[in-house]
Amino acid sequence: MTERGKPDDTAAALEALEAARKERARLSKLGRWSEADEAALSTLRQVLSVGAPDIVGPDLGGLVYVAGSPRPGPQTSGRHGHPVPPERLSATQAMLLVNHGNQPLEAAELAHRALKSFNWRDVGSFWYSVLSFVYVDDGDSAQYYCERAMARAGWATSSTLTVLRARVATLSGDSVTAVRLFLPLIADGVGDQFTEVAVAWAIEALVDLGDFDRADDLMRAHAFSGNLDAVVDRAEVLAARGLLKRAIGQPESAYEDFIACGRELAEWGVTNPAVIPWRSRAALCAAATGRETLALPLAEEELSHARRWGTARAVGTALRAVGLVSTGGRDIELLKKAVELLARSNARNTLMEAQYELAVKLKLEGRHEEVQSALRDSRETAISLGNKAWEIRADDAMRRWTAADASQRVSSRERKVANLAQAGLSNGEIAKRLRLTISTVEFHLSNTYRKLAISGRSELRSIIVPIL
Repeated sequence: MTERGKPDDTAAALEALEAARKERARLSKLGRWSEADEAALSTLRQVLSVGAPDIVGPDLGGLVYVAGSPRPGPQTSGRHGHPVPPERLSATQAMLLVNHGNQPLEAAELAHRALKSFNWRDVGSFWYSVLSFVYVDDGDSAQYYCERAMARAGWATSSTLTVLRARVATLSGDSVTAVRLFLPLIADGVGDQFTEVAVAWAIEALVDLGDFDRADDLMRAHAFSGNLDAVVDRAEVLAARGLLKRAIGQPESAYEDFIACGRELAEWGVTNPAVIPWRSRAALCAAATGRETLALPLAEEELSHARRWGTARAVGTALRAVGLVSTGGRDIELLKKAVELLARSNARNTLMEAQYELAVKLKLEGRHEEVQSALRDSRETAISLGNKAWEIRADDAMRRWTAADASQRVSSRERKVANLAQAGLSNGEIAKRLRLTISTVEFHLSNTYRKLAISGRSELRSIIVPIL
């Protein structure tokens, strides 16, 4: 394979890569993830070490999970692209460590190594490495390399780089910039490999900003509202669709999407919640529909994986979910710890939401002075991010909760009834679920509305927090 353009060498390399894909899939079905990884890496190492000038990025599809992965097969007929450089090996190793939630410092080092002598032609090495920085909560490095790429000839106008810059912005809390980058790009056309992740990530950014109508329009325009069998990046699309459904008050359907997202990731052995925190999102949806026995185990499982990974973003995000679905007096302290960790991370959107959710939990306990402080914190974070929807939400809560009876506590029974009302169940359905009379449900809801200083179900839904 050392002599460029030899058909027999290229054919041998392609055959070896196809065999590696099949072996990885076989071992993955058996749950032998380490062996599956080694099968992929061993072949990649062999192909790159001897020099494979005719092997291009799409030829490496199916070896490792990464959003926007190269896709071998009919989509790449003609085998266009730049030859894959040796740096792709380090970038791939970084992504594998990320996926399995092992050794974040080593993953970051491998990503730096991949870009240290980067030839600026291999998009894959750049994509894998920058996403690795995002997942290890190193937004500064991700931003640094994106800025370096912007200064390179040909990269500034690259749709691939624009997608990546927008994703880095979203995960750093700057969803305003993300939407500004995503929407014109999607309208103009991204290219098959990155279209699905661009749309999914744009939907997520729009949900962050409370722009649910545009998010729904985008999802429907790209046929993501129904069957996703033809979608390659299903995990990312399911995660985005679930976020939108949860935001518009469809927690049961959102739960199904998050669980399906988890199944997609499990096929690759991806356990790290830094990639997609599907368990915590599913836990919040389960809690919102009164399925506490499902919610807490999901949230605690995510916390276990997050602690193994160890970044402030991952642990803070998981703690937030555990705090929201916990009962018995642990919830507020866990949420406070989550806020503390998230404030040390780059996850500013999640921090803003956790600060607001902490305020809601404090309000339910009648701790009025602390409520106002948490709301002010959430409002300040929203202002720093340019997020008007969350700024308005915090302002509305601050005005509402200055009422004279602000110190009244919402009882556990009232919380259960309110949760199901938030989830869209009718009074009759709530009564049947909790084995109560309809008049008792009406009584509990009336008390909850009075204590939270809200007028009815529409304002209850605006709280958007499972109030266990």
